[in-house]
Amino acid sequence: MEGVIDAVTRELLTRRAGFDWTVTEFVRVVDTRLPPRVFLRHCPELAGGDAPATPSGVPVHLQLLGSDPAALAANARQALRLGAASLDLNFGCPAKLVNRHDGGASMLRDPRRLHAAVSAVHAAVGDTLPVTAKIRLGFADRRLALACARAAEDGGARRLVVHGRTRNEGYRPPAHWEWIDRIRRHLTIPVVANGDIWTLEDYWKARTLSGCRDVMLGRGALADPGLAPRIRHWQATGECLPATPWAERARVLSDYAAAQRSALPGKIVVSLLKQWLNLMRGRDAEAARRFQALRRLTELDAFLGGLGAPRDARRAAPA
Repeated sequence: MEGVIDAVTRELLTRRAGFDWTVTEFVRVVDTRLPPRVFLRHCPELAGGDAPATPSGVPVHLQLLGSDPAALAANARQALRLGAASLDLNFGCPAKLVNRHDGGASMLRDPRRLHAAVSAVHAAVGDTLPVTAKIRLGFADRRLALACARAAEDGGARRLVVHGRTRNEGYRPPAHWEWIDRIRRHLTIPVVANGDIWTLEDYWKARTLSGCRDVMLGRGALADPGLAPRIRHWQATGECLPATPWAERARVLSDYAAAQRSALPGKIVVSLLKQWLNLMRGRDAEAARRFQALRRLTELDAFLGGLGAPRDARRAAPA
């Protein structure tokens, strides 16, 4: 979720009850210890002085992406000094650029390297910080899926998120939730199911087929900002709430613009809004109609007007 789940988005998505915790965009670790400003840019919640959390109190876990055990350990210690409450290791990113530079899902080709990375981070922070990890079902195929999961657990991961596709499958449907169950049955740590959870029905199917108690939402949370609250409401009451109306979706987008326009040029904010609206349109007819009508606009206030955003979100953009 690089370039998408920043602090503003985390704040907006957690205003309503639904999420137990959130994860930052990954901090890319190569071969050196990064300065504090890099961590604070990815996780400004660290500046609060307490355990990092969104304004509504939802914990924020800091995510690292890398392959060099020594560099990961050094940055884990840096994160500890800065006040991180949890460290998540990303072995699931399928991006070609990341994989070409030996990061993300590229580590799934050798469980021994994955184990070394997790072990180094765990040794660096001991029991002070919980270390978690995210993987896919493999790189090119699923033959090493269980070996990679065991490597993460043996290295000291306290929880494992599994995306139900290989790296080569990217985001092509379907996600193979039943394969997550094959992994879960062989581990003692909690396993969290991830991938293609767009609706309440998807949530139930993912839980049923994976056997997992919890799921992680990624693109689904952006496509429908009301999904996590809808899941939480169903858990508490058994009632299925109606689909998130367009007015609520537009309000989230306009609030995002209002928060970002003081720091970013208007055209950049429009580009970010289009990225978000593009995810919404695949699951909502009104979002699809608005996207087609607005996709060529570059002026922020005109774009917000086309969303039907309230006037208080449409102020003059900074120079």
